Amino acid sequence: MRGGPRADGTTRLSVDAGQSSIRVRRSDPHGTHISVLPGIRADRPATPQLVGVIRDALASAPPTTRTISVAVGASGFDEDPAAAADLLSVEPTLTSARIAHDSVTGYLGANAEEHGVVAAVGTGVVILGCGTAGLARVDGWGYLLGDAGGAYWIGRAGLDAALRAVDGRGLATSLTASATAAFGALPLVPLALQADPRRVERVAAFARSVTAAAEDDAVAAGIVMTAARELAGSIAAALRMSGMPKTQARVSANGKVVEAEALRRALTTELSEVGVVLQPPLGEPIDGVDRLHDLPSSHPLQRVVSTADRVAV
Repeated sequence: MRGGPRADGTTRLSVDAGQSSIRVRRSDPHGTHISVLPGIRADRPATPQLVGVIRDALASAPPTTRTISVAVGASGFDEDPAAAADLLSVEPTLTSARIAHDSVTGYLGANAEEHGVVAAVGTGVVILGCGTAGLARVDGWGYLLGDAGGAYWIGRAGLDAALRAVDGRGLATSLTASATAAFGALPLVPLALQADPRRVERVAAFARSVTAAAEDDAVAAGIVMTAARELAGSIAAALRMSGMPKTQARVSANGKVVEAEALRRALTTELSEVGVVLQPPLGEPIDGVDRLHDLPSSHPLQRVVSTADRVAV
């Protein structure tokens, strides 16, 4: 874990803003403080939500500290060049702001500044490659059109399997009971989810039931294996597009989904068949947000980071 008490009397704020949750790490002279908040709403602009998160986090900081910088990794960030300036305007004591897509901070958390590929597998999926040919971003098309192998993708496949078992189109599966426990009577689930503003988060949460069932349930195991195959294909594409040879690239994956033993084992197997070794992440995504504060200006990832600095007068 990065962070820790800051001896210079300043406060450094790091925000890892995903669809399922937002983690805020505040490092000040008194130590490191972590808070967890509900995730970014995909149906609303991200920047105003982040401004609110930062304002609240700074309001809770000890009044004796002096804020110096804020860094954000945000799901859905579209490289808006004005975003960092918007964050900088939250508090007059802020001297610098950095914001990037959470695939960038996820990369820094898992690989630090090394070249390679990182699969950020949360509610959604973004695979980022960084190599001699530049940056390559694979998938990240959102839960409606992509994010293959992510938590929403797995959770939706699990619900689909449960509904197929109920109406006779599919094999019997323990996912039927799991889905009923999580969502209620299955015939009512489709309409209930459509009306639920947190439907993406709820469906993604069901991925845990699917990966847990994969050890003993053939239907769940098939879903997990297909998810691993999708992720492996995306990783291979990122390696190719970024110009990184398999033998020289550091390949890692982060996110709660790939912490599930069944999926990590399946992904390791799929990658090994094409000569790629899956390595453990060096840290967590929030550690990558911390690294964003000090990312060298010459690093290839800097071109997808929105920055703003307050000019001293």
